[in-house]
Amino acid sequence: MSRTIFKNANVFNGLDVLGEADVVVEDERIVAVITRPETVKENPDDTVYDINGKTLMPGMVAGHGHFSLNDIDLRQPAGPDLKYTAAYMSVIAAKSAEDTLQAGFTTYVGAGSIHNIDVELQSLIADGFVNGPRIVPCSRDFVPTGHTVDYKPEFWNSPKTMNSLGAVCDSPAEFRKEIRRDAKRGARIIKLYPEGGHGLGYSPRLSREEIDVAIETAKLADLKVRGHVFSKPVIKACLDAGMDIIDHGDHFDAELADLAVEKGAYVLPSLYFAKAAVGVYHGPDDVKRWYDYARESLAIGIEKGVKYVTGDDFGLVELPHGDNAKEVALYVEELGVPAEEALKWATHNGAEMSGIPDIGQIAEGKLADLLIIDGNPIKNIGVITQADKIHLVMKNGVIAKSVL
Repeated sequence: MSRTIFKNANVFNGLDVLGEADVVVEDERIVAVITRPETVKENPDDTVYDINGKTLMPGMVAGHGHFSLNDIDLRQPAGPDLKYTAAYMSVIAAKSAEDTLQAGFTTYVGAGSIHNIDVELQSLIADGFVNGPRIVPCSRDFVPTGHTVDYKPEFWNSPKTMNSLGAVCDSPAEFRKEIRRDAKRGARIIKLYPEGGHGLGYSPRLSREEIDVAIETAKLADLKVRGHVFSKPVIKACLDAGMDIIDHGDHFDAELADLAVEKGAYVLPSLYFAKAAVGVYHGPDDVKRWYDYARESLAIGIEKGVKYVTGDDFGLVELPHGDNAKEVALYVEELGVPAEEALKWATHNGAEMSGIPDIGQIAEGKLADLLIIDGNPIKNIGVITQADKIHLVMKNGVIAKSVL
């Protein structure tokens, strides 16, 4: 059986820099990683790429995003469900998925979806009708009345059951019922908004009982729960209740880092938003204070072993799909995270968070999700943000992009 061989690669395997090695792919899996001084023995029917010292690394994971959104401006009163039809938004989502894959992200973990687009797009990609990353589909945004996502004014007299980005719930019983509805529709992650903040302004907080019931209901359906949280008391309540993924977590500190490690939760700081939206929702002085705090917080979390993952609100007009790697680079270039650590967040940690076996590493038996980068992102992280430097994208052993 023919194999694909990548020779003379500078390998980052998702956890460590292996140095020069040959990597062998057969069908959809990596069957050998051969480090120097050993070399692979080629067969006549092998397809061989001598990549001459370019970087071979795992496909990255977009840990937070919104394929069902494209150019959403949070300052506009009309929500996405009023701006476009569901059919139109679905086509936009398919294009966004392709842009994300071409940028080197072979897996996408949804963080809020309208019209059940995450679920349908997952099936279209798996069935070969759309070219994009594999998807862990997310629910609607679960919010209380009056939350920023509950943007329809009362005089419209629109029912709660009307298609919307937000599933508006105001009691434990309502959360229980609506979460079960999204589980039935095929969501694998529930998106909960226990509060606002992080660009959304003030919003009512959920009660502890509502948080507990929402998470318990999701867990009974074997779903993960991610939460848009901002302040320390709410982050702590969510971690205590068993939330799997903390999105944003702006006031993360040493105590919360210890709790996140104890609970095994994943944390997505999503700090590219602050830079991309400067002058829109906040000013440069706000960003400076935000980043000064984040540098200290991230350093503490790394030392304590917090499982950080990359992913931000791509789908806002300021964060177009396909720019995902700019967030990864930002942690290194502006927030002092070592490049090897940030790449681990975008590969190994993101893969672990997704719950999909056998991705996020270059190792024997893993799925062949691979990138060839013309450059060394450990020394110059910026190369992963340049489309012309991504020379190959492979997902499940199939080449989705190649300029080799």
